[in-house]
Amino acid sequence: MVRRSGMGPDGRRSTAVRRRNGYLPSLQGGVKRRVTQPAIPLALKLPSLLSVEEVAAAIHRHPEVVRRQARDGRLPAEKIGRVWFFRPERLAEAGFDQFLPRIASDGTGPDSSSGTAADGLLRALGEAGLEALQHPERNAIFSTVAGRLAEAGLSTYFFLMAPDHKGLTVVFWHAVEAAAEVDKLTAGQQVGTYLPFDRVPVLHRACTTLRPQYIGDHDELVGRVAMVMRPSEAANARRLSELLHLNTAISAPLVAGDRAIGAITVIGPGLRQADLPAVMAFANQTAAALEAARLLEESRQLEEATVLTLAGAIELREVLHSRASEHAALAERFAEHLGFDPARRRRVRYASLLQDLGKLSLPDSLLSKRGRLDAEERALMMTHPGVAADLLARFMPLADLAPVVRSHHEWFNGEGYPDGLKGETIPVETRLISVVNAFFNVTFDLPIKTQATVPEGLTELTRFSGINLDPTLTAAFAIMFQQAASSQASWYQELLDSLLASTGSTPSTGPKDILGVADSRELRIIYRIAQETTAVLDLGTLLNRIVNIIRDVMGYYMVSILLPGEKASELRVGAHSGYAVDITGLTIPIGRGITGWVFTQGTAQIIPDVKADPRYVGLDEQVRSELAFPLISRGRVVGVLNAESQHGDAFSEADVALMAAVGSQLASCLEVAQLHDTLKREASHDPLTRLNNRRLFVQRLEQEICRMR
Repeated sequence: MVRRSGMGPDGRRSTAVRRRNGYLPSLQGGVKRRVTQPAIPLALKLPSLLSVEEVAAAIHRHPEVVRRQARDGRLPAEKIGRVWFFRPERLAEAGFDQFLPRIASDGTGPDSSSGTAADGLLRALGEAGLEALQHPERNAIFSTVAGRLAEAGLSTYFFLMAPDHKGLTVVFWHAVEAAAEVDKLTAGQQVGTYLPFDRVPVLHRACTTLRPQYIGDHDELVGRVAMVMRPSEAANARRLSELLHLNTAISAPLVAGDRAIGAITVIGPGLRQADLPAVMAFANQTAAALEAARLLEESRQLEEATVLTLAGAIELREVLHSRASEHAALAERFAEHLGFDPARRRRVRYASLLQDLGKLSLPDSLLSKRGRLDAEERALMMTHPGVAADLLARFMPLADLAPVVRSHHEWFNGEGYPDGLKGETIPVETRLISVVNAFFNVTFDLPIKTQATVPEGLTELTRFSGINLDPTLTAAFAIMFQQAASSQASWYQELLDSLLASTGSTPSTGPKDILGVADSRELRIIYRIAQETTAVLDLGTLLNRIVNIIRDVMGYYMVSILLPGEKASELRVGAHSGYAVDITGLTIPIGRGITGWVFTQGTAQIIPDVKADPRYVGLDEQVRSELAFPLISRGRVVGVLNAESQHGDAFSEADVALMAAVGSQLASCLEVAQLHDTLKREASHDPLTRLNNRRLFVQRLEQEICRMR
């Protein structure tokens, strides 16, 4: 017998076919409806639970992401049937503060006053946690948090994990009322007290499980307090519990990563089991703030170690005779007197310690030389602020010290080096350190010191006010010393003792003498010419920059440089600055004019009145006086530096001395540039025929293309 598909042995349709056609009810469908689609939504039966969609909306994530994180265990969730649900208190403990209001609304009950108190507690905990994150220091975190919780009527105890991880150390406590009596009852032994875990099992359990612990029984709390106190003080446990309103308490671990770094105990009336998530969330914020403070402190310790290491290297250089630590201590005290915050005071101290770091690159022969330095030595000495700044700029934690150290030889009137900064363009920390350096120069560096040395030194500082020292800071420095002397401050007496104990004259880390304005200009010109020489080799460009530097720094009316021309019998103007017309390339017969005479004789000439000198060849009717100086390199005159002024008798021997200092370096630079120019010219001509070669053609072609653009 042949059976048709879908037919039973009795000739009727099979059960599966009848179910598919709807003749019989589906048991599977019925079960599915009963399990996953109840008549009353499960969230309504369990109002304290949150659905996936509610959590996703609160934490701003897609529902599928929330489901996946619930499956992976990254979100605390419970699965009922096939649906995930979340408890708000578990989410709050995990760090999601958005659910704290939901906890308060769920746990208030019918008593509206209880709800108000819960809202106040949540608000206090939330504000305390946020304020903790804004403070970079541990003690500031403790005091801020405790003060905020005290406004909600809560006393606070902070504990940190002991190094052996077998107990906790009390690091801070704050009682809402009768703090003095609490301290008396505990014999002042609270802060710093070591508590082994066997004496504080509740805190041990909190640190082990990383979960908050609640105690709501008053008698149990009194017993716990008695266990913590020393036997001689245990009788005071009940009185202490009354002062602290020890009716309820919550202890929560301070968790960093996956370990407890301490614990916090909040004490007060009216704490509830439902407050555990809120206290845990607050503890997490506090722990994050403490961990950030710890990392910041470690960073500061690293900075301190680096600075002290570098300062030690400076002190080991015996030729420097460093007194950097004394400079730094006084500079930091002066910064405190001016109201600088701790970070800026630390910056001043570090910069004062490292201001001579660049001198480590200088030879001992230069640092130990007595008397006046020559031009080349001064140019080399002027490099040390830049060297120090470059070194500090490479180390990110100390990079902000670079501009302060670089400018520690700048003058308030703009005559310092290396950048010629003026007035308030100089960092205030640098101006402060300059006052301190000058004070040591006029006191500790004197061969004979008496009780009057300090007052006389302060008077001496006023002579330099407005020149190399900031007048405002100089006056403030004197006021600080006057106040210290009248109040007999301990640091002032220590400074006097150190001053009188020092014998002889010991060179300081600052300048050996306070340079004159002319010296400062000389140094600035030498330094800037040295910079240009290293950056530029083209003769024409170098000459133009040099005359502009000299005219800019010295304030001359016109400046020019004359070089030997193509003919042996003439000079040509290589570069000029200040002239109304372009005279570059203008030739003058050797021996004619003042510059021609100077080139021939190799001797500087000051002409107080050019109208009275028959040798003068003028291009500007306003010129009244002139200074011409020969540029000599290896015993041979290679050019003439010429300066002119609108005023009669404008030049003196000081200008000649400056030209002498600048001229030797300038002559060497010119010789190098001329050699480079000669080699460049030789490379563009055929050595046999002296005709232009392909190199010159390509070079000219590139120049013309650039010009046409």
